[in-house]
Amino acid sequence: MAMMEAQGGPSPGQTCVLILIFTVLLQSLCAAVTYVYFTNELKQMQDKYSKSGIACFLKEDDSSWDPNDEESMKNPCWQVKWQLRQLVRKTPRMKRLWAAK
Repeated sequence: MAMMEAQGGPSPGQTCVLILIFTVLLQSLCAAVTYVYFTNELKQMQDKYSKSGIACFLKEDDSSWDPNDEESMKNPCWQVKWQLRQLVRKTPRMKRLWAAK
């Protein structure tokens, strides 16, 4: 007769499995939202910096550059132009052209 008693709810094992499934689904949702958010932020940053880098080469900037001036060193346009100039100077063909000047 003891086996005939009706159970009032799910067993503790079923409850544990349900909690585990809910936890995994919640973590998956959080990971997906975080991934989408940071992917979007990264794309916006990439667009911003690539446009500013291109704008740096397209605009005419005839202002003088002083390597001792802290403001000149912080300017991203000058940093990019300086790095590009160093790269060009390192190539063998360009070394001959610079030496001819």
